[in-house]
Amino acid sequence: MIIVPIIFSIVFPVLIFLLGTNKEISASISGLQMFLEHFKILDYPKFITTDTLPLYAIFTYFFLPLFMLIPIMISTVLASSSFIGEKEKKTLEGLLYTPLSPKVLILGKALASAISAVLLTIMSVTVYAVIVNVLGWRYFGHIILPNLTWVLVIFIISPLLVLLSILLVIGSSQYLKSSKSAQGVAMIIIAPILGMLISQSTGVLILGLTETLIFVVVLLLLTTATFIYVAKKFDFEKFILNN
Repeated sequence: MIIVPIIFSIVFPVLIFLLGTNKEISASISGLQMFLEHFKILDYPKFITTDTLPLYAIFTYFFLPLFMLIPIMISTVLASSSFIGEKEKKTLEGLLYTPLSPKVLILGKALASAISAVLLTIMSVTVYAVIVNVLGWRYFGHIILPNLTWVLVIFIISPLLVLLSILLVIGSSQYLKSSKSAQGVAMIIIAPILGMLISQSTGVLILGLTETLIFVVVLLLLTTATFIYVAKKFDFEKFILNN
């Protein structure tokens, strides 16, 4: 789980800075030119020049969906291991004797997996921002990260995505036999983000501030509705006794 954040936050940005502002960077990333044509319509800092625009676009827009994937992958593994994994090991029977309601139990399990994933993501983004700002100073002469869009994504959207993916794992766990099967459920969340990444690379969808705010509202409603549904329908006794 540590390797992916290291690649996204350290390896990729360092390699891109090694390419610098020469034409190799544009040629090495598929769809970048098409993306830049759409990107020029947006408002971006006045200190960004024609030469530094590709670097700025990559570090502030291209990488954003990548860091949305990190917490989902981590939380899904943790949730499936701690939840269904305990079921496989027959260590969840004690839940039947607790006075806690299903809502509290589900929320507690979800938060236990979510906190670790979100904290690791915040650490990864912090390292990424430091590297981009330090190595990018010679090109931009300014600090470019974090901006408001990144703050919203990392501190609001990512936690909501994490909770949603965990709730899907928990909700489907009473019908699944193994933790690996539960991890496949998270593809329901990962697939749209991969689609967003592809859309950004082609310029079809650019995750700017307005789009991010809309995404926050939709995701908040979806996560809340999913939690209410799972808490209402989940049968802990059936989950524990179903082998």
